[in-house]
Amino acid sequence: MKDLKEKAIRFLKRIKEECGNRETVLLFALVVAVMYCPVWGGYFLYAVFRWKWCFAVASAYLVFWAGPFTPFFPICIAITLFLKRLIRRLHSSRMKGEK
Repeated sequence: MKDLKEKAIRFLKRIKEECGNRETVLLFALVVAVMYCPVWGGYFLYAVFRWKWCFAVASAYLVFWAGPFTPFFPICIAITLFLKRLIRRLHSSRMKGEK
């Protein structure tokens, strides 16, 4: 049990180090905005056109992802770190090609 606790602490410290700079925080905010796009988009369409199905879909999406047992923020963190690594690889391969 002690080993599991130490692994969890190391994992959380690594996540904190990875998400520490401004670019990663902005990328995380972008990922969260895109993931919640069906919510604010659905409510916007309902406000403009009064389509009840948009309100229902947006509310269902919100209730699902805001629920207590859905890992919304861990998924957003994982997507953010994946995109950060992908951008870093693309950038390094582009720099190697220019030399």
